[in-house]
Amino acid sequence: MFVELKHGSGGRPTQQLIGEILSIYGDNSIKDLEDCALIEGGLGVTIDGFTVSPRFFPGGDIGKLAVCGSTNDLAVRGVKPMYLAMSILIEEGLPKEELIKVVKSAYGVSKELDVKLVAGDTKVLPRGQADGMYITCCALGKAVTGRPWGINNLSSGDILVITGPIGKHGALISALHYGLDVDQLASDCAPLWPLMQPLTEVAGVKCARDCTRGGLGTVLCEWAEGAGIGIEIEEDLIPLDPEVASVADVLGFDVLHLACEGTAVIAVAPDCAEYVLSSLRVLAPNCTAIGKVTEDHPGIVGLKTEIGGIRVVDMLAGEMVPRIC
Repeated sequence: MFVELKHGSGGRPTQQLIGEILSIYGDNSIKDLEDCALIEGGLGVTIDGFTVSPRFFPGGDIGKLAVCGSTNDLAVRGVKPMYLAMSILIEEGLPKEELIKVVKSAYGVSKELDVKLVAGDTKVLPRGQADGMYITCCALGKAVTGRPWGINNLSSGDILVITGPIGKHGALISALHYGLDVDQLASDCAPLWPLMQPLTEVAGVKCARDCTRGGLGTVLCEWAEGAGIGIEIEEDLIPLDPEVASVADVLGFDVLHLACEGTAVIAVAPDCAEYVLSSLRVLAPNCTAIGKVTEDHPGIVGLKTEIGGIRVVDMLAGEMVPRIC
């Protein structure tokens, strides 16, 4: 058996591969079903690798994506991003001005968030042994919530809020990959901490996740299966740009599985849902409630379609487009 592209999709094969890796570590690891681990002293830590192709795209580049992607994993756990370690693998022959442009882009996001670069590493690989540049980031920060946000807090009745239109990053990279016209489409690549910071003082915020590989659909499936609860969302409530819908239609993709890089889903207690929406709309005017957590059909995500039917949402079984992040 070999590792295949599907193992990097963020869907079911990815979960299975990660499970095999973690089984080797046994009890010598933290298995809390979150992308950011909370460790001693209230510290949050995460690590992520970025191989996006193309490296430059409308709305960002691999440098911006690396800092946003890694710090967003902290932000959705209520952890203030503070420090960053970065490793860059560079292919021999890459124009130095391109490297500098990428690093300046990463610096711009770091400066915006007041995140300090505290460690780094560079390696140059012989020509043909890498595709230009790969970046790995380890982000660290301090938890500032009253209680940690996480999947174990989910309970029946919680309202699900999405911070903006879904699938923009995945649709863009897919369109570029297949040579489609993307003049009206840009990635949603952006740091989430400015959105999430005001919510850290709201006791009713339960859980949050940035909808990256595998999209909104995969996040909700992970929540339903991991917490043993049911989830119900409504298709006509989910914000979706027409350009994203068009790309999905042309390529035959499910928009629920298209990646975001600056959009999060948040579970909140019913009595504070309106307050959370009001807070988010200061910076995210398109945020909206899209569904709820239920004690019915545990482990299953149900989508109420625009025509009134119910469709079960599952994780991806394969890879739609490689190297989206």
